[in-house]
Amino acid sequence: MLATTSVVLATLVSILVIAWIPRPPPPAMRLQEAVQVQRGQVSAAAVGLRVSLRATPPQGTRSDWLSRLAAQQLGRPPAQVRLVWVGGGKVPEVQVIEGGTVLDGGGRDRVLKEQGALLAAMQWPLFELGVQQPDGRWQVVGSDYSGLSAWRRQALLALLGGMVLLAPLVAWAAVRLGRPLRRLAEASEVIDLHASTPLPNDGPREVQVLADAIHAGRERLREQAQEMTRMLAAVAHDLRTPLTGLRLRAEFAPPAQAARMVADIERMNSMITQVLDYARGELEPPDLQLLDLVPMLEDSVHAARLRGVAIHADLPATLPWVADALLLRRALDNLIDNAARYAGALELHGQQHGDTLHLDVLDRGPGIPLVDRERLLQPFQRSEASRSRATGGAGLGLALAANAARQHGGQLQLLDREGGGLRARLLLRRAP
Repeated sequence: MLATTSVVLATLVSILVIAWIPRPPPPAMRLQEAVQVQRGQVSAAAVGLRVSLRATPPQGTRSDWLSRLAAQQLGRPPAQVRLVWVGGGKVPEVQVIEGGTVLDGGGRDRVLKEQGALLAAMQWPLFELGVQQPDGRWQVVGSDYSGLSAWRRQALLALLGGMVLLAPLVAWAAVRLGRPLRRLAEASEVIDLHASTPLPNDGPREVQVLADAIHAGRERLREQAQEMTRMLAAVAHDLRTPLTGLRLRAEFAPPAQAARMVADIERMNSMITQVLDYARGELEPPDLQLLDLVPMLEDSVHAARLRGVAIHADLPATLPWVADALLLRRALDNLIDNAARYAGALELHGQQHGDTLHLDVLDRGPGIPLVDRERLLQPFQRSEASRSRATGGAGLGLALAANAARQHGGQLQLLDREGGGLRARLLLRRAP
């Protein structure tokens, strides 16, 4: 609506400006200059005239007495000189009056002879002065004025004037439309399906409609994602009951088969636990509290060593932070288990950098190719190296850690470690 109004106003202003300014009148001419051009004393372009050769004399309403004056100035017989009025306007009526009497014939010739120089210097409407050449053709001197080009020039000036008048309105419209769109674009870049953050909906009506549509679409996607997560959690929870029955039946199987069955059941239980942890992280809001993270980190390291993981911790004496301890513990356990599967020994570093906290799990394993890192942060995505029976999982470890970092206003970064290996960094930002 705003753009349409601006265009309509610009068109109306241009039309009014063009209609208001009168058409430029044709310039006046001097007989003296036309005579000088005919004589070759001055160039036609220098005085705004043009010269042409024609087979016939100039056409138009003839002025006998000015023709006689031009013939007198040129020293040519009157029959070889013709001056006619052009331009389509009203034909001037010229009379020579002396003592209240209109002169004609000899009296007019006498005045032309006595006052010829003065009359030739006067300004006259558009005319053409033709002089017959020895070959019978006529050399015609006329004005170089073009009514069309003059009108075009005037229309261009009018449009430029209209543009100057409309420039403030256009600038205001651009700012009013562009600023809300820019704010909406910046807010849309950080849209998170896991949090309902309002979008700016100020500005013109079109921007408000767009913001409302984006917000409604995001809300529908968020509800669908949460519904899928709830369904996934329900299925995973219901699977635990038959697995418990299989575990009991496995105890009555032969020892060799029982061991393999129990290992598979434990593996499935671990995958179900990961699914449930991921679902809780997606559906439940974080329980943020101010606490010292060092005891939690040390407990995670101790539990990893009990699982047979060779891990070294480099932690400060204290690390106060606003966090959800359970959510971070799940994320760290998954990162530690992932690193242990592919690299064996690993390290855990924790360090605060201003308003951010870095919890790094470092290993010397094969690392992750750059093209796969963003994909592996999504749920149920696994690298090619994790599809074996020994290292295969549900593909939720990195996704769970990424969600935990996101719940703390940060992100999970998969970086190359100096000297080879992978640095999985939980980058957390201080809660406001």
